[in-house]
Amino acid sequence: MLNQNRSFSKQKKLSMTATLTINASDDVLTGSVSVDPISKRLDEIEAYLGAYVEVKRFSGTVLIAQANNSPIVRSYGLANREHKVVNAPATKFRIGSVTKQFTAVAILQLQEEGFLDLQAPISTYLSDYAKGDCITVHHLLTHTSGISEYLNPEVFPDLLEWMRQSSTLAQLVERFEALPLEFSPGERFSYSNSGYILLTQIIEAVSGQPYADYLQVNVFDPLGMKSTGYERPQTVVADLAQGYLYVGDEAYLQAMPLDMSIPQGAGGLYSTVADLAVWTQWLHDKHADSIVLSAVAKEMLMQPVVPMDADGESGVYYGYGLVVDARSERQCVCHDGGISGFSSALAYYPKEALTIAVLSNLETTASALVAEDLASIVFGKPYELPGQREAIELDSSVYGKYVGLYQLLPKMQITLRVVDGELTAQATGQGAFVLYPTSETEFFAQVADITVTFSLAENNTVKGLTLYQLGKAMFAPKVSE
Repeated sequence: MLNQNRSFSKQKKLSMTATLTINASDDVLTGSVSVDPISKRLDEIEAYLGAYVEVKRFSGTVLIAQANNSPIVRSYGLANREHKVVNAPATKFRIGSVTKQFTAVAILQLQEEGFLDLQAPISTYLSDYAKGDCITVHHLLTHTSGISEYLNPEVFPDLLEWMRQSSTLAQLVERFEALPLEFSPGERFSYSNSGYILLTQIIEAVSGQPYADYLQVNVFDPLGMKSTGYERPQTVVADLAQGYLYVGDEAYLQAMPLDMSIPQGAGGLYSTVADLAVWTQWLHDKHADSIVLSAVAKEMLMQPVVPMDADGESGVYYGYGLVVDARSERQCVCHDGGISGFSSALAYYPKEALTIAVLSNLETTASALVAEDLASIVFGKPYELPGQREAIELDSSVYGKYVGLYQLLPKMQITLRVVDGELTAQATGQGAFVLYPTSETEFFAQVADITVTFSLAENNTVKGLTLYQLGKAMFAPKVSE
């Protein structure tokens, strides 16, 4: 039973709207830019983005802003392919897990108001939740709770069908509540959307308001974010892009149906690049009005709390709804997101006061990589242009030895099959895609920035494959034919 007995009033937050230097109007965002470090790189930025568009790996809007200089905004492709509606600066996109930082801000607001404590067990607010006595709000925020992932297709074989159906918050929680914890709370990091579903439930229990209403009244309205909100199921949202999947040969598919009651505070928001720039500037401005959150609380969001890798040596940490990447001399506070038909990334470099927002209505866009490369262009660092790969003719009989099951991750396998003379790959819980050969052992996918290299033994049997994506290489041994 949810705790509904707390009095709650946040009406004072309605009376003020933050004034920021980045404006959401098209004439400001797309007008002439001043002579600043970003504008000096404009031709290079446009060439890079144009290359992504050319190889069908980007459709959407990008914003690059630095300090008080005029931002650069560029839009590409179609927001709606059926009706030939172009993407524009005012186009709204689902932002997926970029939502998590907004959920974290709501939680910290409630702590500042004295309605909850980050170190308190979640049973304080969700009295009926199993194992709630050993899991704290802090554990949920930092993905250290040990709670199983409610979007894991290995745990839930019916996932794809289930995601099409409407669910209440209580039903979402019931889906994973009875599962055993994967590890003791606080022991390590394991990304869990389930934790942010519980945070959504806590916000509603403590405030007495629906999650969507709470954020609208206490975050979006005070900051003047008029193009950001929670996408309520079956609601028509003006200027919202349709999500797509590129399947090669100039063909696009509508994204897999997803009922928007499913993502909640883990990934249910939509926004524009201009609103995200407003948000980022407020979040990192120590002198901004504290009507939404104090400077001290904002600092808490960006503390590098827990390493995201097993050995803790990567320099990448999770805070509260945000990633702190300290791998290079330029620290980056960021988060990316992916949700049916959409890909997003929002990054801020504090020392350089640089904001980069990438919103795409192509599910296969590597938005985090695009954001990282755009930063490299601004900083004059190396990066790679995406290339148009060319497949070679290869006798399909070669594919036979590659058919089988490969273990990519502990809970993810890749199945390779030959379908209509083509080699296809399908990861656990995902759709199949074609692998095109560039040599007898090297292949690429048109639908995503993926290349695959097969490792052969001396007797020409297949030992495994190495999958390259987003600058990372992962080896998957072949485990069965």
